[in-house]
Parts: sequence; C-alpha cells; structure tokens
Amino acid sequence: MLPKYFDTDQHLTEPPDFWTGRFSKKFAEREPKFMHHHSQGPGWSWDGGNSVRPMGVVSVGGEDPRKIGNFKSFEEIDPGCYDPKKRVEVMDIDGAGAALLFTNASIFFHSVPDDEFYKDCARAYNDAAFDWAAAGDAKRLFPGAMLPMNNLEPAMEEMRRAAKKGFKHFISNRWPSGGPMPIEADDPLWATAEETGMVMSVHGFGGGRIRAQAKFPTATSPQAKLKGTAQFGAQSQELTAALRGAGLGSTQPLAAFIFSGVMDRFPKLKVALIETSIGWLPYFAEQMDALWLQQRWLDPSPKLKQLPSEYIRSIYASFDREWLGVKYREHVGVDNVLFGTDYPHIGNFYPHSRFFLELVMQGVAPEEQEKMLWSNAAALYDAN
Repeated sequence: MLPKYFDTDQHLTEPPDFWTGRFSKKFAEREPKFMHHHSQGPGWSWDGGNSVRPMGVVSVGGEDPRKIGNFKSFEEIDPGCYDPKKRVEVMDIDGAGAALLFTNASIFFHSVPDDEFYKDCARAYNDAAFDWAAAGDAKRLFPGAMLPMNNLEPAMEEMRRAAKKGFKHFISNRWPSGGPMPIEADDPLWATAEETGMVMSVHGFGGGRIRAQAKFPTATSPQAKLKGTAQFGAQSQELTAALRGAGLGSTQPLAAFIFSGVMDRFPKLKVALIETSIGWLPYFAEQMDALWLQQRWLDPSPKLKQLPSEYIRSIYASFDREWLGVKYREHVGVDNVLFGTDYPHIGNFYPHSRFFLELVMQGVAPEEQEKMLWSNAAALYDAN
C-alpha cells in the first residue's frame, strides 16, 4: 500500500449554515440559502429563491454510482462532503495526509453584477472556508482564497487579507482587467502574489469579467427529475472534468500568461494548474516553442527571455484520472507533478484512491513517487 499523498484537488461542499452571519449588514438579506424550491427541488439559491442550483453531482463522495443524482438535500449526501470532521475521516480512509480545498456552489458569485456585493461575497467565503478547515484540521486542510477579480484594488486587498489570515493559495479564474489576456495593468496583482508568497491555483478559468447574473440549472418541476447521471447537470459535470483533464480550458490562459511576459516580469510567481491533468503538457510545450520560433518577429510586444517550454516546466500541474501523464513524467518535470482526487465530485475514486495510485505508479521509482504524491505539493504550498 502506498503511503499518504497530498491531495491537491478536493472541493468543499458548503454546509447549510456556511454563509450565516458572514455578510456585512448591508448585504445580510442577500445571503445565499439552501432551500427546497417548490418546483425546482433542493439546491442553493443566490437570487432570493427564484431559482436554485443543485449540488448532487458535485457532492457524491463514495456514493453508489447507480444512485448518483443531481437534486439532493443534505440528508441524502455523504457527510464527508460538507462536515469538516467527517472530511478528515474520509481523508484518513482514502490515504490523503493533506488537501487543498476549492469551492463548489460559491463559484457562482463571480457572476454577480454588483461590485460591492461581489467584494462582500469573497470576504464572506474566505472567512467561512477558513473556519470550516480549522474545524476539521487546519494543519491538513488548506482552502483556496476567492478574490473579487472584477477590479484590481479589491482583489489585491483581499489577497493581502487572506494571506495575513493564513491562506496558502488563491484561486485564479480570470484576469482583473477583464480581457482575453493579462495586460501590464494587471501586474500589481502578480506583484502582490509574489509579495505574499501565495500560490496561484488555476482551477477552472472563465477568461474576462462576467457581468450578468448567473444562469443556474433548474428543473421545471419535480416530475422533470431524471434518475442517475441522466439527471440534468450530471453529464455536464463529467464533460467539464473530461475537458479539463485534456487541458482544454487551460491552454489559452497558460499561453496568454507566458506570451504576455508575466512570468518574465514576475519570476518568483508560483503557479499551479489544478484538475487539468498533465499528459497534454509536453505536446503543448512543443507547439508553443514551434510557434514562438517561427513567428516571434511578428509580435511587437516585448520578447520572451526563454523558450515557452522553459516557462511551462516551471509551472506545477496535477493529474487525477490518467496514466500517460505519469508515463511521460520526465517531459513534464517530475519536480512539478502534483496529484488530486477531485473528491467529492462525480468520478472521484474514493475510497480506492490508493489502489488507483498503486496501478498508475507501477514502474515509477519510489523517490519519484514521493515527489509527485507528497513533497512537491507540500513544498509548494508550504505545508510540511
């Protein structure tokens, strides 16, 4: 049996009281609530009860695949999804010595149109997530800070506050300037990341700013619910995971980050691609080099100091459901490989993650296993 591993991709299913009392007085009435909608079923509501977002397929845990469904209440899901002490028990069963935590339902507040409320959402989430992790085990659970990324100054302010609070990393999912590429106007944010030492965990990327209210998946009536993974939303969650596993959604921001010169200007910036898999990286690096060598004179912007592949080899990336990435690990960089389970999302291997790792690590030297499964992440996230 393999020793413990560092799980760089777990998700926090926000419990029913997660937001209670977290918002400022001005926005207390807009606090999101978990409710049983009269026609749409159970889920989180961010719009005062007009619609709900179901949580079932992202709160699966070790549930029997034949029973997985989207519209579920807290009484129907594994407590390991939302109870911090139970989460630690789950980790002990599955072999995870430590874990990074990413949000489930709260990702949708990035779509609220009110900048002031957006800022309050980020602060409320970070305080709640930090307390949730502390209630489990602060030495093993490391939540990622959410930043109000529609504007530069609030994002920097919240990053500094989160770092002072004890966060090890922040979740990056768009550029503060709101365009398709980072621009030099965004540089103060990367400077703040270097200053605080926080890791930029890229987990899902939305590109530019989104100003419209989020459109949540709903069912028109209780009778519209379907069984199993045919239920609305289950297939899209699996599709999302598959696309991330193929690197799709990561290639554009990664190329933008490199070609815009950010990594030249901020060489101490720590970047990790989470839930992206790694098998695509060697080919991507090869194509980036070819593009740059053949066409670099066409771009009037400052030239790169290194080949694109050199920057890629300084970035960390995690694998979950793949074998080829591990096979070609030397082309990715053994010192840059991480592992994540995606617990409790649909498709995670709990409680058999170590069995999966036994299979995928066949033929890998023990010292390389130790790096990819523990010490790379522990050093990066300062969690030894």
